[in-house]
Amino acid sequence: MKKNKPKKTAVFIFLAGILLFLGKPLFSAEDTSGGQVELNGDTVEYSIDGNKINAKGNVVVIYNNARLSCDEVEFLRNEKLAFAKGDVVLSTEGGTIKGRNIIFNFESMTGEFYNAKFYSYPYYGEARKVSRLADKHLVLENGYVTTSDYDDPGYRLRSRKIDIFPGERMTARGVKTIMGRVPVMYFPKVSQNLRDSKAGFSAVPGYDKEWGMFILTKKRYFFNEGFKGAVRFDAREKKDLAWGVDVDYKTPQTGEGLVRTYYMNERSITSNRFYQERPSPTIERERFKAEWRHKWKLDEKTSAIMQYYKISDATFLKDYFERHYQSDSSPNTYFLLTRPLPQGLASLRVDSKVNRFNSEVERLPELRYDLPDYKIASSNFYYKNTSIYSNLVNRLASPTEVRPETRRFDTDNEIAYPFKFSFLEFRPYVAERYTYYSRTLNPEDYNSVRSIFRTGSSLSTKFYRIYDVYSENLGIEINRLRHIVTPSVSYQYIHEPTLSSNQIDYFDEIDSKTRGHAVTFALENKLQTKRNEQTVELLRVLTSSPFNLKENPGAGSFQNITNEIDFKPNDLFTFYFDSLYDSQRDHLSTANFDMYINGKDKWSIGVGKRWDRDVDDQITTNVFYRFNPKWAVKAYQRYDLKNGILKEQDYVLTRDLHSWEMNIDFNQTRGEGSEILLLFTLKGFPDIGIEAGSSFNRKKAGSQSGEGI
Repeated sequence: MKKNKPKKTAVFIFLAGILLFLGKPLFSAEDTSGGQVELNGDTVEYSIDGNKINAKGNVVVIYNNARLSCDEVEFLRNEKLAFAKGDVVLSTEGGTIKGRNIIFNFESMTGEFYNAKFYSYPYYGEARKVSRLADKHLVLENGYVTTSDYDDPGYRLRSRKIDIFPGERMTARGVKTIMGRVPVMYFPKVSQNLRDSKAGFSAVPGYDKEWGMFILTKKRYFFNEGFKGAVRFDAREKKDLAWGVDVDYKTPQTGEGLVRTYYMNERSITSNRFYQERPSPTIERERFKAEWRHKWKLDEKTSAIMQYYKISDATFLKDYFERHYQSDSSPNTYFLLTRPLPQGLASLRVDSKVNRFNSEVERLPELRYDLPDYKIASSNFYYKNTSIYSNLVNRLASPTEVRPETRRFDTDNEIAYPFKFSFLEFRPYVAERYTYYSRTLNPEDYNSVRSIFRTGSSLSTKFYRIYDVYSENLGIEINRLRHIVTPSVSYQYIHEPTLSSNQIDYFDEIDSKTRGHAVTFALENKLQTKRNEQTVELLRVLTSSPFNLKENPGAGSFQNITNEIDFKPNDLFTFYFDSLYDSQRDHLSTANFDMYINGKDKWSIGVGKRWDRDVDDQITTNVFYRFNPKWAVKAYQRYDLKNGILKEQDYVLTRDLHSWEMNIDFNQTRGEGSEILLLFTLKGFPDIGIEAGSSFNRKKAGSQSGEGI
């Protein structure tokens, strides 16, 4: 380094002062990619050729989205290479790295950091050496990661080598889990997908009256985005062992899918403990499930979906996967292929029964074509068609061998002539439906064609008025108010089918068509306003009711009157109401509402009402309150007003433990017993939890390790 002479130094200081006064960086170099390297410091010295720059004191180097600050730096302009010392901080979109000295290349965005600390969401960490191999790859040597930002975190994962791909995944081998200062667990390999928040490993211990003592475990694996999944191993004192393997895969050519398996040789012991004498022999039986879902796009227009679902018995899902059972108690096996055509949509569907204890309609196969409203030439007539060919077999639940079957071809054709007359929108239509059956209940009617004629029309219009109302009372912002009224009336006449529904087997809704004659009236009201140049709907009220004419098979005059109210004046308050009034019996049949008031992060109140004249009358309440940043409480109650009993109550006490959150949950459901759960949740990964619980005369809500990958 050649030192500057006093005269040259004075000139340099003078020029630097001007540049600082003008707000320009002391050094700026154009990058061939269009970016700039900017360097500032208290003192800056250049080499004779201008390539090497030394800066000291409050040094800042900026390149694109990277910012480096330090006490001292030696910078090579041509190579864009920085040798930094003293309180070095590098900030990029992928995170922040701090160290005493680093070597960093701004052009390749790579470098080495020694005795460094780093942050890359959601991880904090420290290592003897941190290497930034690429914009999306960090390597820690002899270090640890944690989600706690404390200098001395309560827990950490320590390894000789940790690979972090910001926003994508974290992988480490030979991992020690350290709580405080104590090693508590060892893993040969840990891989966490940062694109989701599910656990790499979870274990749920507990006690249940039906299961006895149990522990449900799940270990997720991740080879790449195209192949990942989980391995499950569960032990239940009164049911023995169970295991399963899940695979989530993606292929570049044939789509993506999911495979889930679960198997157990259930041994139901008759004693309270496995080591106690059993009053009767142990019953053994194999129980399992196997499911495969796959979807792919064969080309730009053709897509396919397939599902295979095999279960050992009718109660397996309810006993071990109750959440799945509640959403779909009888999953089916099917294949669906769809392709849009120049006009309309074509599809092929195959349904097959694989579980003998279920009743299912097999479609072997079903071909369908849908043509939406299609304008005929230059006229104002529109044609609509739905045509379906089905080879149907209704396979009833075993042990019966009764299997009604038929080949059916159904085509529904409609011609409409919509037009606008003054302020009225009018849409009359006429339609004919033909359905061919190869088999019916009476052999004499085999190869019959049923025809159904229908016609009708709809009439609607809109009225609106704008009010110059401006208000911000009670947190409700109104910038002018628009009231829209939409009355409508529709008429439909369906002629008596030439083949009645009691002459054919029932497979789906096509076979239950019957005559009808009704007029439906509806009235919709809306209140809208403007916020941030966007239209916001404050209130919507819809009332409708069909009026059956004398040709209708049911009772004449007005039928059920339905009402819906949706009110959301702001983000803090929501109210929804619906009701059904039986005009034939002149009484209210159902009435429900949900109201939610949100006090931001401090508190919230929710009240719900479920009333059915013939079933029950229940009210639910949800209350949340945060006492301070550390403590919060949540309470839920479901009360049966009709019988005067409390059906369910659930109370959760939450304690913020910085990087963890602890929940103590007490639940009591009438008829099912009580349950206490202690759950620790990692805040950086909310689906990663350590849960322990005990139930009293209460069954667990399915295998917690059995829900999702």
